[in-house]
Amino acid sequence: MRRKLAGHEGLTLVELLAAVVILILLGLILNAGLQMAMTSYRAMIAQSETELLLSTLADILADDLRYAEDVAAKEGMLDSYFSDSYGEETRLRLENGKVYADGGGNSGLRVLPDGAYGLNGRYEVDAMEIGYADRVFTLKLSVKEKDGDIHAETELAVRCLNPEKKESEP
Repeated sequence: MRRKLAGHEGLTLVELLAAVVILILLGLILNAGLQMAMTSYRAMIAQSETELLLSTLADILADDLRYAEDVAAKEGMLDSYFSDSYGEETRLRLENGKVYADGGGNSGLRVLPDGAYGLNGRYEVDAMEIGYADRVFTLKLSVKEKDGDIHAETELAVRCLNPEKKESEP
């Protein structure tokens, strides 16, 4: 039996340990690369969902304001209006990072469903300002990730297409 093994050379303990160390280092490098890729992926998804919420909210509000009637403004800011969606004396408000409409005897109607704000409310509307002058609404919106640095904002003008029925205050 010794004759058969004598002609064969095997790996020494040092060579075996060197191979294991090299494999461990390659595994650590691969793990670090995957972690960086996942972090980047999550940031891209968060930015995309923030911008999607902002775009969706801006579109819904712009569509509603475009066909508003009986618009009332105070000091250049929108006070109330008649909305086909929410009724008479509609007032838009921001509460706990979500936009609500009060009007037509209804209070607290959601402009967007809870799912639009991400899983477990991950995204929120940070600021909403609606100005009104000369039959043009100026809409400023800011949306952010609740527990992160990601945010998006927009400003747009929406012309009211319905004829004015009520005088607005300056």
